[in-house]
Amino acid sequence: MEENRMHAILIEPEKEPEILLLPTEGLKHEEAIRDVLEGNYGAIEFFKIQEGISLFILINDLSIVLGMKPNRRFPSPDEKHIIFGKAIFIAAYNGESADTEGTLDMPEKMCRIFIEQIKQNFSACDGSEKPDDEDKIYYDNKGQENEKAFYWQEIKKPVHPGRSIAAGRVNFYGQEDHEIMEINDRFFKKVTAGVKAKKIKCVK
Repeated sequence: MEENRMHAILIEPEKEPEILLLPTEGLKHEEAIRDVLEGNYGAIEFFKIQEGISLFILINDLSIVLGMKPNRRFPSPDEKHIIFGKAIFIAAYNGESADTEGTLDMPEKMCRIFIEQIKQNFSACDGSEKPDDEDKIYYDNKGQENEKAFYWQEIKKPVHPGRSIAAGRVNFYGQEDHEIMEINDRFFKKVTAGVKAKKIKCVK
């Protein structure tokens, strides 16, 4: 039986944007996105297509931690912000209606129009761009009194990391504060930071 697929747009470092076909079945859909982006991802609402539906940008939420290549810059006035690693542009319900959620297929013609807009407005990086220090900051308890800023520092694999807690493509170690993270067979330690910055919220 042929698998149902939906259209989205993929942008990769040093490549032109292209149409991406994703399976529509729930679990396969989520896993396919994680496969493409090489891990868990966060979503940024880019613009409203029509009432209740927006174009979202999906990005690996740990792309900077993993040292992924610079891809493209956001349009003005946000051109200082860079997409690192691969990104997927996808249509989805934007939460305006509590009765609708999830992603939506975009006709191929619409994808072609958006691809041309991406080429014109998201300038390609030359490969030398580096993330700002503030882009490396993450938060526990964001917006609360006990908010804690931190960054991930890569370490050697611990001899006895303890019992793991899975969160998508990431494994955390440490019962209380998840101070060790494993992703793609690499290990990182949580280090307290004194800098505050805005981060993409990981939603999947």
